[in-house]
Amino acid sequence: MTAPPARAVPPPAFRAASRHHHDTAQLAAKQRLHISADHLAGLAAECAIKAILLDYLGSRLNDKLRPFSPDLVAPAVQNSAGEKPKKQDRKEYMHEHLPELWGQLATVAQRRIGRSAPQFMALISRNPFDDWDVAGRYCDGTTITQSDLARHLQAAYDLLAAHEQARILGTGTLA
Repeated sequence: MTAPPARAVPPPAFRAASRHHHDTAQLAAKQRLHISADHLAGLAAECAIKAILLDYLGSRLNDKLRPFSPDLVAPAVQNSAGEKPKKQDRKEYMHEHLPELWGQLATVAQRRIGRSAPQFMALISRNPFDDWDVAGRYCDGTTITQSDLARHLQAAYDLLAAHEQARILGTGTLA
C-alpha cells in the first residue's frame, strides 16, 4: 500500500480572502452576530495587510507559504567569547495576527515608502485594532460594542480600498 500523492498547496490569496471575510462580516453584522462580524472584520484586515505587504512592500512567502518581511529580519550578530548568537523571535518578522501585524505594516511602510504615500501613511498612522484579538471569537459578545465593530469594519474596508487603488493605478504604490 502506498501513500496518496502529496497535494500541492496553492499560495494564499490574501486579497481575495480579505474581500470574502469583509463581505461575510458585513452580512453577520446585519444579522446582529457581533462576535462573528468582529472576528471576520479582523481577519479581513489581517488578509488585506498581508496582501499589501506582499504585493507592494517587499514581503515574501517562506517555504511553508507563510508571509514574512525581510526588512524586519535582524542581521545575525556574533557574540563575544564564542557564545551562540541570540536567535530573533520569529514573531518580529513573520506576519501573523493583529494588533502586532498593524505595527509591522507601519514599520515596513515607513521604511519602504516614507513620504511618497501620505494618504496611505495617514491611514495606518493609528491602529484601530489595538483592542482586537484573534481569540475574541471565543468571547461572549458583551465586550464588543457597536462602535468597535463599526471601526473594525471600516478599517478593513479602508485597507482593501488602498490595495485596490494601487492595483487599479498600476503604480505599485499606495498613494
